This record gives sequence, C-alpha cells and structure tokens, in this order.
Amino acid sequence: MLSFISLGSGSSGNSALVYTEKTFVLVDAGISAKQLRIRLKDVGVDPDKLDGILITHEHGDHTRGLEVFCRKLDVPIYCNAVTRESLSSNVSSADTWLIIECGDPFSIGDISINCFPVMHDAVDPMGFIFEKNGKKFSTFSGSL
Repeated sequence: MLSFISLGSGSSGNSALVYTEKTFVLVDAGISAKQLRIRLKDVGVDPDKLDGILITHEHGDHTRGLEVFCRKLDVPIYCNAVTRESLSSNVSSADTWLIIECGDPFSIGDISINCFPVMHDAVDPMGFIFEKNGKKFSTFSGSL
C-alpha cells in the first residue's frame, strides 16, 4: 500500500511522508529538524529509517530544517541540479545529493517516482508522482 501523511503545510513549513510497508520518503524539510524528528516519531517512523528526501524547490518553507536534520542522517537527498546549486551554500552537511531530471523516472525502495515541472516563483520547482502496484498520486507546491 502507498500512503501519504502531511507533517506540516503552509508558510510556516512544508513536509510530508510518502511510505509503504518497506520504504519511507520525506518530501521537503521545511519545518525545524527537531519538529521533523518529533512528527516522524509521532507517526511511528524512526528518522534513521528514511530512504530518501525529495526537495520540490529551494524556498525556506520547504528546506528550513534540511541542514540540521541531515547532520545526523546518512540519507540521499533528491532534487534537480538548479535547486541543488541554489541550496549548496545553505546545506553543507548533506553528503549524498542525487540529481534528478523531470521526466526521468527513478525508484526509492519499492516506490516508483517521476517528477514534473510546476509554475512557482522558484528557480526550478517540480512536483512528484508516486506509484506502487498501479496506484498513483502526486504532490506539488505552486500552481499548475
């Protein structure tokens, strides 16, 4: 089963968890690292068990907690090259960046993922489509 839980939404910070029985993916880290840990534990997920972090775009309400959160985690961060470049001075602790391109499908664990461009006032924002066993849903910030 493919599931989604919002951990925070709005101008004060955005983050969500997409998960299956085997795979846990964080979408954005716009709330503090402390709150990310608390909210993940509240839904029964050990932050050390995350399989990846997807970043939709560089704005602080989507990345605010990323630097501190990643200091103690060895988890890959997925984003496009332009977003990575714009975050390079703010997120130095992240060791594992994986660059993705819109339209190029990839997988994290047992979740198939593709991304698509969205309209937003960011350098190169994107949304994500998640799929498992023929079930799909998408998440994005901005407007279509």
